[in-house]
Amino acid sequence: MDNYTCNEIAKILNLHTSTVSGWVKRGWLKGVKRSKQHYQVRAEDLKHFLKNPPSRIRNRIAAIDQLTIKYLVG
Repeated sequence: MDNYTCNEIAKILNLHTSTVSGWVKRGWLKGVKRSKQHYQVRAEDLKHFLKNPPSRIRNRIAAIDQLTIKYLVG
């Protein structure tokens, strides 16, 4: 898959949708606004984010199952 919604990312990573959309709103995760409340994230941008998360959430990202991340971004 080339693009994901925040909802899709949240479901796969077992997070709340507002957590993922918050990352986009803060500029931590690159996404394109598709409507007033929905963003689309390219797999390449998600992969970069998961490999290089902001220091504030580095431990949270590290706690996510690596097989789940690999499933999501290859």
